[in-house]
Amino acid sequence: MSNVDRKLKRVYIETYGCQMNEYDSLMAESILEKAGHSITRSESQADVILINTCAVRENAHQKVFNKLEQYGYHKGHRRIGVLGCMAQNLGEELLRTAPSVDFLSGPDSYLQLPEAIQHVFEKEEKILHLALSPQVNYSGAEPPPSVHLRSSPSRVTGFVTIQRGCDNFCTFCVVPYTRGREKSRPISEITAEVRSLENAGYKAVVLLGQNVNSYLAGSDTFADLIKTLLRETSIPRIHFTSPHPKDYPEELIDLMATEPRFAPQAHIPLQAGNDEVLRRMKRNYTSASFLSLIHKMRDRIPGIAFSTDVIVGFPGETREQFQDTLNVMREADFDSAFMFAYSQRKGTIAARRYPDDVPADEKQQRLQQLIAEQNERSLRKNQEWIGRRVEILIENISRRNDRELSGRLSNGKQVVFPFLGSGNPADSIGRFALATIVSASSATLRGDRAELLSR
Repeated sequence: MSNVDRKLKRVYIETYGCQMNEYDSLMAESILEKAGHSITRSESQADVILINTCAVRENAHQKVFNKLEQYGYHKGHRRIGVLGCMAQNLGEELLRTAPSVDFLSGPDSYLQLPEAIQHVFEKEEKILHLALSPQVNYSGAEPPPSVHLRSSPSRVTGFVTIQRGCDNFCTFCVVPYTRGREKSRPISEITAEVRSLENAGYKAVVLLGQNVNSYLAGSDTFADLIKTLLRETSIPRIHFTSPHPKDYPEELIDLMATEPRFAPQAHIPLQAGNDEVLRRMKRNYTSASFLSLIHKMRDRIPGIAFSTDVIVGFPGETREQFQDTLNVMREADFDSAFMFAYSQRKGTIAARRYPDDVPADEKQQRLQQLIAEQNERSLRKNQEWIGRRVEILIENISRRNDRELSGRLSNGKQVVFPFLGSGNPADSIGRFALATIVSASSATLRGDRAELLSR
């Protein structure tokens, strides 16, 4: 019997986009393996190719279309499925644009993946599973440690989705339309998953959600979740991303200020520094309230590092309004930033309401100025750590030198330092070390000879 005729298939999954997409791919692997399919890391050996997609930026779309074209040339007996936000956002338009695609599966439809695969092998027709449901939170479908380990064998940092969807409806954002409304997983399930990662040897966990500080499971809040994880697990570091500036609870700031295991790292998206642009974006805060939050957290949380997201060239943004964004960035003094030129997304409020009227070359000029200033700021912020003795969680061998190790401070800053032992540097991955910072670039700290800790 040929491989094509067998019921159970070898599946290759390729992922684009955010950490939530990475987690969703792990969950899809778990669902498929429970149905009897196998996961392969070789696309050439696959019967099924799944591409898990992002719809937030135009370049993410283009990467996926290029990859689909490439796979289409050598499709053979294989079937191709597109998962995630781009599938949900474009729907049948994607099938028309990329004729090699056999099926689409939106973010709330991954439990139907075994059915979709069976359908496209048995019938000569395409299939779409794109329904969004407030009831789907994938309870019981979380990937086990064995699936995490296959993706991240170093056993250092695991990712756990605590919440899906978003209720904010920022005018530039497609997420409420591709991932649906907010729905939070029960604390008991999240705690069990974190504990399983801890038992498998993981040293850190990142809690994922579109707006984690609006987490609400019954009467349990995000602060309740953090307190439960601190009480019922011993995992050394707890991180999260992303919160929304409009509803950052005092209790969460208190926890970060007083609990060493609750990492002093905060990714707080600014998006724009002009109040009129923020209003058109429907962000529900002002530049003044945003800066007040940053100053409060910096005053109360020792060693905190801030990162942010910024969009330049939003419809109607003037040069004077862009200058306001530069001014807020300077005062907020972020350690790092993800900066983008606005790209219109199908189905968003902005696409319906606001003409994309800032010229492309003007967007790029603004973006380059923003990036240049942030690079200088990131370098200065990192140089402030020179001379400090710091604790590093070792994550990997340095990409540039196999006799150097790479790790992170609890606030997320990356450190590279020499391995001076006589054994295999890889044996140190997952351990903690003390080192003194001796130099810095805008992206990385460099430490001296490290002292490995026993814990």
